[in-house]
Amino acid sequence: MKRFIYPFANAVFLVFGALLYVLAGRNTSRAHSAMVYFFCNSGGRFNEWASSLVSRFHRPLGLISKAGVLGDMSAQTGQGALAQLRTQGYFVKKQALPQDMCDRLMAFAMDTQAFVRPMDGETRPETPKMALFDPSKPQAVRYDYPVDALLAHADVQQLMADPSLLALAEMYLDARPRLDVMSMWWHTHFHDKPDSEAAQFYHFDLDRLKWLKVFVYLTDVGPQDGPHSFIQGSHVPGGIPDHFLKRGYVRLSDEEVIAHHGQASEIRFAAPRGTIIVEDTRGLHKGNPVSGNSRLILQLQFSNSLFGTNYPKARMPAERIAKLDALVKEVPDVYQAYL
Repeated sequence: MKRFIYPFANAVFLVFGALLYVLAGRNTSRAHSAMVYFFCNSGGRFNEWASSLVSRFHRPLGLISKAGVLGDMSAQTGQGALAQLRTQGYFVKKQALPQDMCDRLMAFAMDTQAFVRPMDGETRPETPKMALFDPSKPQAVRYDYPVDALLAHADVQQLMADPSLLALAEMYLDARPRLDVMSMWWHTHFHDKPDSEAAQFYHFDLDRLKWLKVFVYLTDVGPQDGPHSFIQGSHVPGGIPDHFLKRGYVRLSDEEVIAHHGQASEIRFAAPRGTIIVEDTRGLHKGNPVSGNSRLILQLQFSNSLFGTNYPKARMPAERIAKLDALVKEVPDVYQAYL
């Protein structure tokens, strides 16, 4: 009987949730859970189908220039990046950010209090603990910076308005991109075992229908400094085996992932600071434990829709760099998550 009840109930939750989102712009936890259910039970094909519906209503951004930190996305560079994203699930641009920009973002990270994330086995406190990051005496595996503080930073705003990031996201999503996640965190050498709260076990993301994550290394990341790992090709429908998906939205061990996909499929991104990794994190990915130097990373996410989960609300300040302010006025829907 459960074979029939679960699909029907989840279909009801999903349809009701989709209507509520379209009519009122609201998300429900049950609708998100139903989306995860259909993703896992269709091998990812449900999200591709739903994304094709979103694409039917696509209104192009109409960017005059598509050149930025990734290069010119209207030229051969853009087609190469798009092809690699579609087939392998990631694209890398080494040292895409200038050193002075990395310096300013590092200074921000050293001078701004961050949330000290609870680790495996710890109880999440009612009032989140905050502290300045001390590289010589980390208090936990991961520190997360307040989103409001990031949104107010001029260099972060520069990336939010970067034409190459917007253009590549639009091409890959086949939809007007929505900037809906902004985050920055440290991974530290507090201990050398993987921590699931710090996303150091293999997993897939599924907060939206389809998206691209942009990871920016703000420190040099060597093999011992917690490089990001990705299983190439696992982002496509059928790329994650059914016996993983049937377990739901869970963390997976290195051993079982490599046993299925093979060692050659695992990409570890050791790279100098300023490197940008653009990735479809529907594919299996993780951060590796740090045994060397702590790793600082900035992340932006562009989605084809804000349907899915609810993130804590954060707002862009009224004071913005001219480039971003012009885009907010021209295409406010791209930034509506923070308006």
